[in-house]
This record gives sequence, structure tokens and C-alpha cells, in this order.
Amino acid sequence: MGKKPKEKNVLQIMQEMEAQQQALAAQQAELAAQKAEEERLAYEEQLREERLELLRLKQGVIDESETIREEHEEQRKYTLGEKLGNFFYHNKWWLGIAAFFVFFTGFTVWQIATTVKPDMIVLLLVHDDYFNAHCNEKISEIFQQYISDENGDGKVVCDVYYIPASSDTEDRSGYTGDTTKLFAEFQISEACIVISDEGADTYIVPDRTLYDLEADLGEYEQTDKMRFYLADTDFAKDLGWEEALDKDIYVGIRSVRQTMDSEEEMQKTFDISYPALQKFIAHYGTRRSE
Repeated sequence: MGKKPKEKNVLQIMQEMEAQQQALAAQQAELAAQKAEEERLAYEEQLREERLELLRLKQGVIDESETIREEHEEQRKYTLGEKLGNFFYHNKWWLGIAAFFVFFTGFTVWQIATTVKPDMIVLLLVHDDYFNAHCNEKISEIFQQYISDENGDGKVVCDVYYIPASSDTEDRSGYTGDTTKLFAEFQISEACIVISDEGADTYIVPDRTLYDLEADLGEYEQTDKMRFYLADTDFAKDLGWEEALDKDIYVGIRSVRQTMDSEEEMQKTFDISYPALQKFIAHYGTRRSE
């Protein structure tokens, strides 16, 4: 089975349109030049005939000349509407390109202006499409309880980004780009909290990337170093998930480190996400017996 043709991006489409317009403009220029040359030759021929007729008149060879007396047609005066119509007709391609750019720019500005920026992002790395489809929105609602309007837009929004990571990820990544998305997220500071499992751990390497929870949250039975395991909590029930969660599914948080954004940006995200995670664990965790 052949590979699906790669979709062209906006820049490629515009480059092709520009090349087509340039070819069309060159063709029109060539036709105009040919027409102008034909008109020039015809005019020169007319002048030559008129000079010959004038010479015959002076020499008395002929008494009158219909060629010289020929009245030229009065130049037509166009209305404003006709002038505008003529302008749009001859410039329709360039006007079309300009209109496209105006539309594209306006759409981009509108999209930026209307897109809701989340106050916090949770990365769901557990490779389970069915679980994501049924629980993504509910996970978002649960974590929204633990944050406030951090960006000042009047809304409290927690987005859950599903990036499945497991032993099948490399096979899938050729057409889904999951590996690229996962590595990209760990190179920037937009998201700190992760819901992961052993399959995803192969990629994120928790010992190097996640924060050790023991010092602050070691009092809870489900806490083990940088992981807070979710199987023996009410998390699945609150999600409306009727099946038991796998024993290796846990929630954790990325430790602060230098990213492509900067360590300062990572710290800001951590300072928003960590208190939310503490509240989450305090709600779902079971304190160890004294």
C-alpha cells in the first residue's frame, strides 16, 4: 500500500499560486507585446499609404483621397463602473491572492484572539485510546478544582493532552508523530503534571525527569518516590471508569530544569501545578498508619 501523499502547507500552496501567476503574467505580457507590434506595423503601413496618397494629390495624379479624408472613430469615454469592471477583470488573479492573504491574516488573528489559553496542562501518557476518549474531559474537570484563573482571562481551564507512549509508540510514530510530540513537550515548560505508567516510563525516564514526592507527600501509602499510584484510590470512580485501573498507572510532576523556554518559565509552571497536585494527592491518598 503506497504512502499517503503529504499534504501541502500554506506556504507551499502560496508558492505554487505565485509561480502560476508569474507564468500567466509572462504569457499575457508576451501576447500584449505581440499585439502592440502588430498595431505598430499596421499604423506604420497606414502612415505610408497616407504619405503616398498625399504625394499623388500634390502631383495631380488623383483629385481626392478617401484614405486621408477617413475620419477616425472618436475615442470612447468609459463610465466609472466600466473602468472599475475593466480593472477587476485584468487584475483578478492578483486581487485574488491579496484577498487570500487578507482572509488568512484575519483568520489567524481571530483564532489567536478567541483561543482559550489553559491555566494548567496535564499530560496523559497512558496508551489507552478508549480510556482517553471516556475520561479525558473528566480528568480535566477534576484538576480544575485545584487551580484558579492563573492567566486572568476570567476562566479556569485545565487541558489534558493525550500523547500515548508504550512499546507500540515507535511503530505508530511514523504516522502519528507521538514520539515527536512527547519529546517536544518535555523540551518546553507548558505542562508539568503527567499521568503515566511503565510503558511511558521507557520514554520519559522518571528518575531523571520527575520530581521526588517523598519529602512532601511521603505520608500517603500510594506515594513511592516520584510516583503517586492511582489504582487503590477513588480516582477511577470519580472518572466514571467502571474497570479497575492498572496497578502501574500513577500521577507525577516534572522537576524544574532548563528547557527551551527557560528555567524561569518552567518554575512558573511548576509553581502552578505542584500545589494542584498536592491537593489532588491529599484528596485521593490514604495516610500511612502511625
